[in-house]
Amino acid sequence: MENDFDVREALDAMEADRHVLGQRMTAETRWAAPAQGLAAALLIAAPAAGVPGVFFVLALSTGLFLAVELVFRKRSGLSISRPAGPRGMALLVLLIALLCGLNVLSWILWALDLLAWIPLSALAGGLIVALGVVGYDRAYAAEVRHEG
Repeated sequence: MENDFDVREALDAMEADRHVLGQRMTAETRWAAPAQGLAAALLIAAPAAGVPGVFFVLALSTGLFLAVELVFRKRSGLSISRPAGPRGMALLVLLIALLCGLNVLSWILWALDLLAWIPLSALAGGLIVALGVVGYDRAYAAEVRHEG
């Protein structure tokens, strides 16, 4: 009978840990999502900076993505190496595909000398990534908690 109690206690502790992990994941969303959206917008807008400036903007975007990751790890204590489940994976793949597609579009607009359209694609990409990060964080938290 004691073993049943120990198993139940261990399962309850695991469930509590899952809940805390989900909370820690979404607690950082309020600042991380806009910061990642800004980094994505910079990445997409890079061609508009011209040949000498593009490298600076790309470096700035990359640095911002890395800074968000490092601050997230420090504040949350989490190091996320992969999605928690299929919804998170699908959302992550979709976000990467959209970001790559908008980046290619931006380079095409640059090549066609339609520079005025690049900020619009950058704005759209930044918003998509920011909202996507919110969705990913919520999906990750739900999948860790086994909420469907």
